[in-house]
Amino acid sequence: MRARRAGWRGASLVAALLVMAAPAAAQPGDWRAAAPALALDGQVRPLSAPVAIGGTAWGPWRRLCREQATRPGRPPQRDCLAVAEARPEADGMRLVLVQDQLGLRISALRGSDGRVAEFAALRADGSPAPADAARDGLVAAWRDQFATLSLERRRIAPREDFSLSISGSARGGTCRPEGTAALGGRPVVVTRCAVELAGRLRGGESEARVAIFGRMAIDIATGMVAAQGYATRIETFGTGGRSNGVVVTPSRVVLE
Repeated sequence: MRARRAGWRGASLVAALLVMAAPAAAQPGDWRAAAPALALDGQVRPLSAPVAIGGTAWGPWRRLCREQATRPGRPPQRDCLAVAEARPEADGMRLVLVQDQLGLRISALRGSDGRVAEFAALRADGSPAPADAARDGLVAAWRDQFATLSLERRRIAPREDFSLSISGSARGGTCRPEGTAALGGRPVVVTRCAVELAGRLRGGESEARVAIFGRMAIDIATGMVAAQGYATRIETFGTGGRSNGVVVTPSRVVLE
Protein backbone atom coordinates (compact mmCIF):
# COMPACT_ATOMS: atom_id res chain seq x y z
CA MET A 1 0.00 0.00 0.00
CA ARG A 2 1.20 3.51 -0.66
CA ALA A 3 2.84 5.37 2.22
CA ARG A 4 0.85 8.55 1.81
CA ARG A 5 -2.46 6.75 2.26
CA ALA A 6 -3.95 5.64 5.48
CA GLY A 7 -3.15 1.91 5.40
CA TRP A 8 -4.86 -0.79 7.52
CA ARG A 9 -6.96 1.35 9.88
CA GLY A 10 -10.69 0.64 10.26
CA ALA A 11 -12.99 3.11 8.51
CA SER A 12 -9.97 5.13 7.40
CA LEU A 13 -8.74 1.96 5.75
CA VAL A 14 -11.94 1.78 3.71
CA ALA A 15 -11.52 5.34 2.48
CA ALA A 16 -7.84 4.85 1.70
CA LEU A 17 -8.41 1.61 -0.18
CA LEU A 18 -11.12 3.20 -2.27
CA VAL A 19 -8.79 6.03 -3.23
CA MET A 20 -6.10 3.55 -4.22
CA ALA A 21 -8.32 1.13 -6.05
CA ALA A 22 -10.51 3.57 -7.95
CA PRO A 23 -8.55 3.41 -11.26
CA ALA A 24 -8.50 -0.40 -11.34
CA ALA A 25 -11.10 -2.39 -13.23
CA ALA A 26 -13.66 -4.70 -11.67
CA GLN A 27 -12.68 -8.32 -12.24
CA PRO A 28 -15.04 -11.22 -13.02
CA GLY A 29 -14.98 -14.66 -11.41
CA ASP A 30 -13.35 -15.44 -8.09
CA TRP A 31 -11.79 -12.13 -7.04
CA ARG A 32 -9.37 -13.93 -4.71
CA ALA A 33 -7.54 -15.30 -7.75
CA ALA A 34 -6.20 -11.76 -8.34
CA ALA A 35 -3.83 -12.13 -5.36
CA PRO A 36 -0.22 -12.26 -6.69
CA ALA A 37 1.56 -15.59 -6.23
CA LEU A 38 4.36 -15.99 -3.70
CA ALA A 39 7.81 -16.47 -5.24
CA LEU A 40 8.60 -19.59 -3.23
CA ASP A 41 11.71 -21.68 -3.89
CA GLY A 42 9.71 -24.88 -4.30
CA GLN A 43 6.57 -26.73 -3.31
CA VAL A 44 4.67 -26.23 -0.06
CA ARG A 45 4.97 -29.22 2.26
CA PRO A 46 1.92 -29.92 4.45
CA LEU A 47 2.31 -28.95 8.09
CA SER A 48 2.31 -32.12 10.20
CA ALA A 49 3.39 -30.68 13.56
CA PRO A 50 3.42 -27.25 15.28
CA VAL A 51 6.16 -24.86 14.17
CA ALA A 52 7.68 -22.28 16.52
CA ILE A 53 8.30 -18.96 14.77
CA GLY A 54 10.31 -15.99 15.97
CA GLY A 55 13.16 -15.56 18.42
CA THR A 56 15.48 -13.58 16.13
CA ALA A 57 15.03 -9.84 15.71
CA TRP A 58 15.97 -9.45 12.03
CA GLY A 59 17.19 -11.30 8.95
CA PRO A 60 19.36 -10.44 5.93
CA TRP A 61 16.83 -8.10 4.30
CA ARG A 62 17.88 -4.74 2.88
CA ARG A 63 14.55 -3.41 1.59
CA LEU A 64 10.86 -3.47 2.49
CA CYS A 65 8.78 -2.93 -0.66
CA ARG A 66 5.10 -2.80 -1.45
CA GLU A 67 3.57 -2.92 -4.90
CA GLN A 68 0.06 -2.26 -6.12
CA ALA A 69 -1.46 -2.56 -9.60
CA THR A 70 -3.76 0.45 -9.93
CA ARG A 71 -4.40 0.26 -13.68
CA PRO A 72 -4.88 -2.91 -15.75
CA GLY A 73 -1.99 -3.58 -18.12
CA ARG A 74 0.38 -1.14 -16.44
CA PRO A 75 3.32 -1.95 -14.15
CA PRO A 76 2.46 -1.85 -10.45
CA GLN A 77 3.36 1.18 -8.37
CA ARG A 78 6.28 0.37 -6.09
CA ASP A 79 7.30 2.05 -2.85
CA CYS A 80 10.24 0.91 -0.69
CA LEU A 81 12.06 1.56 2.53
CA ALA A 82 15.79 0.77 2.31
CA VAL A 83 17.56 -0.61 5.37
CA ALA A 84 20.41 1.88 5.70
CA GLU A 85 21.60 0.42 9.01
CA ALA A 86 20.89 -2.65 11.14
CA ARG A 87 22.65 -3.02 14.49
CA PRO A 88 21.91 -5.12 17.59
CA GLU A 89 20.50 -3.19 20.53
CA ALA A 90 19.35 -4.64 23.84
CA ASP A 91 17.24 -7.71 23.01
CA GLY A 92 16.48 -6.61 19.48
CA MET A 93 17.67 -4.90 16.30
CA ARG A 94 17.86 -1.18 15.63
CA LEU A 95 17.00 -0.36 12.01
CA VAL A 96 17.43 2.91 10.14
CA LEU A 97 14.97 2.91 7.24
CA VAL A 98 15.12 5.39 4.36
CA GLN A 99 12.49 6.28 1.76
CA ASP A 100 14.69 8.08 -0.76
CA GLN A 101 11.92 9.55 -2.91
CA LEU A 102 10.50 11.57 -0.03
CA GLY A 103 13.68 11.92 2.03
CA LEU A 104 11.97 10.13 4.90
CA ARG A 105 14.25 8.55 7.54
CA ILE A 106 12.87 6.28 10.26
CA SER A 107 14.40 4.66 13.32
CA ALA A 108 12.78 1.32 14.21
CA LEU A 109 13.49 -1.07 17.07
CA ARG A 110 12.22 -4.64 16.73
CA GLY A 111 12.64 -7.05 19.62
CA SER A 112 13.52 -10.72 19.30
CA ASP A 113 9.98 -11.38 20.56
CA GLY A 114 8.61 -9.66 17.43
CA ARG A 115 7.35 -6.50 19.15
CA VAL A 116 7.99 -3.15 17.49
CA ALA A 117 9.16 -1.02 20.41
CA GLU A 118 9.94 2.11 18.43
CA PHE A 119 9.18 3.59 15.02
CA ALA A 120 9.95 7.29 14.67
CA ALA A 121 11.17 9.89 12.17
CA LEU A 122 14.82 10.95 12.16
CA ARG A 123 16.73 13.98 10.99
CA ALA A 124 19.58 13.43 8.53
CA ASP A 125 22.07 13.68 11.43
CA GLY A 126 20.31 10.85 13.28
CA SER A 127 18.59 12.98 15.92
CA PRO A 128 14.82 12.76 16.50
CA ALA A 129 12.81 14.83 14.03
CA PRO A 130 10.48 17.58 15.32
CA ALA A 131 6.73 17.14 14.97
CA ASP A 132 5.33 17.60 11.46
CA ALA A 133 1.78 16.55 10.70
CA ALA A 134 2.28 15.51 7.06
CA ARG A 135 5.49 13.59 7.69
CA ASP A 136 4.19 12.00 10.87
CA GLY A 137 1.20 10.71 8.89
CA LEU A 138 3.57 8.94 6.49
CA VAL A 139 5.53 7.46 9.38
CA ALA A 140 2.31 6.22 11.01
CA ALA A 141 1.25 4.50 7.77
CA TRP A 142 4.63 2.77 7.46
CA ARG A 143 4.52 1.78 11.12
CA ASP A 144 1.13 0.12 10.59
CA GLN A 145 2.58 -1.73 7.60
CA PHE A 146 5.70 -2.79 9.50
CA ALA A 147 3.68 -3.92 12.54
CA THR A 148 1.45 -6.05 10.30
CA LEU A 149 4.57 -7.79 8.97
CA SER A 150 6.06 -8.33 12.44
CA LEU A 151 4.48 -11.34 14.13
CA GLU A 152 5.22 -11.94 17.78
CA ARG A 153 6.83 -15.23 18.80
CA ARG A 154 4.29 -18.05 18.69
CA ARG A 155 3.59 -21.60 17.62
CA ILE A 156 1.62 -22.28 14.46
CA ALA A 157 -0.21 -25.61 14.52
CA PRO A 158 -1.69 -27.64 11.64
CA ARG A 159 -5.31 -26.87 10.79
CA GLU A 160 -5.55 -24.23 13.52
CA ASP A 161 -6.51 -20.63 12.75
CA PHE A 162 -4.54 -17.77 14.28
CA SER A 163 -5.21 -14.05 14.34
CA LEU A 164 -3.32 -11.36 12.46
CA SER A 165 -3.34 -8.07 14.35
CA ILE A 166 -4.38 -5.08 12.23
CA SER A 167 -4.21 -1.57 13.64
CA GLY A 168 -7.68 -0.08 14.13
CA SER A 169 -9.52 -3.37 13.62
CA ALA A 170 -10.82 -5.19 16.71
CA ARG A 171 -11.24 -8.48 14.81
CA GLY A 172 -8.07 -8.26 12.76
CA GLY A 173 -7.43 -10.97 10.20
CA THR A 174 -7.77 -14.74 10.38
CA CYS A 175 -5.02 -16.98 9.02
CA ARG A 176 -4.66 -20.73 8.53
CA PRO A 177 -1.36 -22.47 7.72
CA GLU A 178 -0.92 -24.36 4.47
CA GLY A 179 2.51 -25.80 5.22
CA THR A 180 6.23 -25.08 5.12
CA ALA A 181 8.43 -24.03 2.20
CA ALA A 182 11.48 -21.88 1.47
CA LEU A 183 11.77 -18.30 0.25
CA GLY A 184 15.16 -16.92 -0.70
CA GLY A 185 16.73 -20.00 0.83
CA ARG A 186 15.10 -19.38 4.24
CA PRO A 187 12.46 -21.67 5.81
CA VAL A 188 8.96 -20.15 5.92
CA VAL A 189 5.44 -21.08 6.97
CA VAL A 190 2.90 -20.40 4.21
CA THR A 191 -0.55 -19.28 5.32
CA ARG A 192 -3.83 -18.08 3.83
CA CYS A 193 -5.36 -15.01 5.46
CA ALA A 194 -8.63 -13.12 5.17
CA VAL A 195 -9.90 -9.78 6.50
CA GLU A 196 -13.37 -8.22 6.28
CA LEU A 197 -14.15 -4.58 7.06
CA ALA A 198 -17.13 -2.28 6.61
CA GLY A 199 -17.85 1.34 7.35
CA ARG A 200 -18.82 4.77 6.11
CA LEU A 201 -16.43 6.58 3.82
CA ARG A 202 -14.58 9.46 5.37
CA GLY A 203 -16.17 12.78 4.43
CA GLY A 204 -19.27 11.25 2.84
CA GLU A 205 -22.42 9.21 3.29
CA SER A 206 -21.47 6.18 1.17
CA GLU A 207 -21.05 2.81 2.83
CA ALA A 208 -18.41 0.33 1.76
CA ARG A 209 -17.55 -3.31 2.33
CA VAL A 210 -13.94 -4.38 2.04
CA ALA A 211 -12.64 -7.94 1.88
CA ILE A 212 -8.96 -8.84 1.68
CA PHE A 213 -7.59 -12.28 0.85
CA GLY A 214 -3.99 -13.32 0.45
CA ARG A 215 -1.16 -15.72 1.14
CA MET A 216 1.80 -14.99 3.40
CA ALA A 217 5.24 -16.50 3.76
CA ILE A 218 6.32 -16.12 7.41
CA ASP A 219 10.05 -16.36 8.04
CA ILE A 220 10.39 -19.02 10.75
CA ALA A 221 13.54 -17.66 12.41
CA THR A 222 12.26 -14.10 12.86
CA GLY A 223 8.46 -14.20 12.59
CA MET A 224 8.64 -11.51 9.90
CA VAL A 225 6.25 -11.83 6.96
CA ALA A 226 8.88 -12.07 4.24
CA ALA A 227 6.31 -11.93 1.43
CA GLN A 228 2.60 -11.52 0.98
CA GLY A 229 0.39 -11.32 -2.09
CA TYR A 230 -3.19 -10.21 -1.57
CA ALA A 231 -6.28 -9.01 -3.38
CA THR A 232 -8.61 -6.33 -2.04
CA ARG A 233 -12.30 -6.38 -3.02
CA ILE A 234 -14.18 -3.11 -2.47
CA GLU A 235 -17.90 -2.64 -2.97
CA THR A 236 -19.50 0.75 -2.34
CA PHE A 237 -23.18 1.50 -1.82
CA GLY A 238 -25.16 4.62 -2.64
CA THR A 239 -28.53 5.93 -1.54
CA GLY A 240 -30.93 3.16 -0.59
CA GLY A 241 -28.15 0.61 -0.32
CA ARG A 242 -27.75 0.20 -4.07
CA SER A 243 -24.35 -1.15 -5.07
CA ASN A 244 -22.08 1.18 -7.03
CA GLY A 245 -20.04 -1.77 -8.25
CA VAL A 246 -17.01 -3.80 -7.22
CA VAL A 247 -13.32 -3.04 -7.65
CA VAL A 248 -10.53 -5.61 -7.09
CA THR A 249 -6.92 -4.54 -6.60
CA PRO A 250 -3.89 -6.89 -6.36
CA SER A 251 -0.95 -5.97 -4.13
CA ARG A 252 2.36 -7.40 -2.91
CA VAL A 253 4.59 -6.65 0.09
CA VAL A 254 8.06 -8.20 0.19
CA LEU A 255 11.28 -8.11 2.18
CA GLU A 256 14.27 -8.22 -0.15
